Amino acid sequence: MALQVSALCIVAYLIGSLPSGYLLVRAMRGLDVREFGSHNVGAINVFRVGGRWLGISTLLADVGKALGVVVVASALGFPTYAVCMGAFGVMAGHSLSIWFMLTEGRVSEGKSVACALGVITGLATVGLWPWYVAVAPPVVWLVGLLGPRLMLGHWERISPVTMTAITSVPVTAWLAGVRGPCLLLAVGMTALVLARHKNNIIRLGRGTEPRLGERHATEPSPPAAVSAEEVQQS
Repeated sequence: MALQVSALCIVAYLIGSLPSGYLLVRAMRGLDVREFGSHNVGAINVFRVGGRWLGISTLLADVGKALGVVVVASALGFPTYAVCMGAFGVMAGHSLSIWFMLTEGRVSEGKSVACALGVITGLATVGLWPWYVAVAPPVVWLVGLLGPRLMLGHWERISPVTMTAITSVPVTAWLAGVRGPCLLLAVGMTALVLARHKNNIIRLGRGTEPRLGERHATEPSPPAAVSAEEVQQS
């Protein structure tokens, strides 16, 4: 079993390493998404650079690769601890992509937020924790993002809302009675996502973190292929 679990973790890491956003923007716009905005390969930055449809496609791809790993690993009969290891592997692959290590000698800027959503949804799908553990983070995210918009008339900064939402995962899991490998995974994925938000935390401390719809202070002009309307709507 040890050999099979090791193989699962390696495959999960390689799947997670596929930089969906980078590949989509490169193929459809001929641009490197990392040269703009937050220099991130995730869906939010792809929205800024490539427009809404590429952003949505990136989100679905990143959620799907994590969801797929969890569901397939469970369907193949792997024990809970192995499913959790595979789930963390796909997130680690997204954050520390071997794709960029091999081609450029550096890591990507993925934060694994969409992968985390895929993981928590996958664990609920295969019955390893209750569905409300998976539903809580998106609800926290939407309330944190839309609340200021509805009450104060402006969008909130995405990074603190996202960090609050991911922190709700281990809290909700603990309250739901989740223990063992799944709880360790919840803590581990939260730590990984928070660690990957290091630059956002620095910008928040300096007061330079943009709100949703605002451009980063160091961001170059949007590429000509993307309309101003698309940038604002991202």
